[in-house]
Amino acid sequence: METKLPKLKRLCAVNDVSGFGKCSLTVALPVVSATGVECACIPTALLSTHTGEFTGWTRRDLSDQMLPIARHWAGCGIEFDGIYSGYLASPEQALLLEEVIGTLAGPDTLVVCDPAMADNGVYYSGFDGAMTQAFRRLCARADVITPNVTEAALLSGAEYRAAPHPREYIERLFDGLERHAGRYIAITGVHPAEGVIGTVVRDRETGDERSEMSAAYPGMFYGTGDIFASAFAALLVRGAGVGDALAAASALVREAIERCFVRGTPRPYGVDFEGALPDYVRRVQEIFSRA
Repeated sequence: METKLPKLKRLCAVNDVSGFGKCSLTVALPVVSATGVECACIPTALLSTHTGEFTGWTRRDLSDQMLPIARHWAGCGIEFDGIYSGYLASPEQALLLEEVIGTLAGPDTLVVCDPAMADNGVYYSGFDGAMTQAFRRLCARADVITPNVTEAALLSGAEYRAAPHPREYIERLFDGLERHAGRYIAITGVHPAEGVIGTVVRDRETGDERSEMSAAYPGMFYGTGDIFASAFAALLVRGAGVGDALAAASALVREAIERCFVRGTPRPYGVDFEGALPDYVRRVQEIFSRA
């Protein structure tokens, strides 16, 4: 007898396309798909590379395409279980994204926002306080937000503090984010001690917190926030619990960094997540085999 497969969950990823550098949609599409979730894409901008360490990069703003794409999908009757957003080209795109969410989201659509605008205490190229204000409004519309420590400080109004990050500082960030977030806040890039890095998640409804930590490698690893947020969002959309989603997404990032470090991949080129995907798929299968 033929086995009937369950309907695929569908996630809309709203992010830029950086042609080289393994980040944004070039990461989101394979990672979401590896999670067993259908990935549809709304590109916010087209860049030749990401803006970290590369110079002379090209960029074309795609703001004029965002709403027409969403309206076309809505007109086709396409429904979404989740909407996940990352890099936006401008504060104005955050307003457009609110309209996209209003166009595509149903009552049960999970909205995940990665407020990608800064790292290591500084804004990404071309951004300033207007981007923080735009993301504050957008994060308040989301069910899940995934800022790094710098973004959490900007959004919460707290001062940025370089590593290490003592417990009271992370608590201050969580408390400051309460008015700018839905149910779950996941702060990435937390260094509780020298040589340790990870993610801490708070459930605002229950107050419960979970964390995943691993050894920290020296230097900057581009695209890891996108890998984590893509996996975390897709796992939640598919129905994984927060603990399982945090563990699996964190393991994928950790193994991608390890492979990049061992291979000596130039940092701007992005981490070697491709070779880490088979183990990630096995973890995903284990999660849902228990369901």
